[in-house]
Amino acid sequence: MATRCLLIDARRMPLAAAILLGLGLLAPAAWAIDTPNERITLVGLTGIHVVLDEIGEAGERHGVTRARLQADVERALRHAGLRVLTPDEALASPGRPTLHVRVNVLRVQDVVDFHVYSVDLALRQHVRLVRDRALESYAVTWSEHRAVGAARADQLAVVRNVLSKKVDEFVAAWRVSNHERY
Repeated sequence: MATRCLLIDARRMPLAAAILLGLGLLAPAAWAIDTPNERITLVGLTGIHVVLDEIGEAGERHGVTRARLQADVERALRHAGLRVLTPDEALASPGRPTLHVRVNVLRVQDVVDFHVYSVDLALRQHVRLVRDRALESYAVTWSEHRAVGAARADQLAVVRNVLSKKVDEFVAAWRVSNHERY
């Protein structure tokens, strides 16, 4: 299979690099927390609510739509054996587990047909502090490294593939954590 390269005018490279750096480093951090300490928070998890942030105009215009990505994520979770919870069901569920999906797609200004993207997801759950059980909050209990990349508009389907891999990583962690149950 032939590999195609995207050539960018060298004068435009600093702009593209700055955008990639901004997406990867300056956006709210989603450092990977997928260790045994975090995986124990997946034990007994049978359902999950999915929240997907707005994608942005550039993504929506080129078929990377919020509705399509939401459907992709929910389908993968159901296929794995997890129940997808409605917002009301999530509020009534112990821990209120919510898979927060963030996908950003931006068109690089002054570079024809070039987009940068980032994909990350994190499981947030309702937690109570050990030192003071009266203190409750929502916290990220599992996440994976953010993926950052670039593509031409006609290749933005790669964003769906990257998100699919991230969901697969979550499902794999959930399965390992629940190996005797599911």
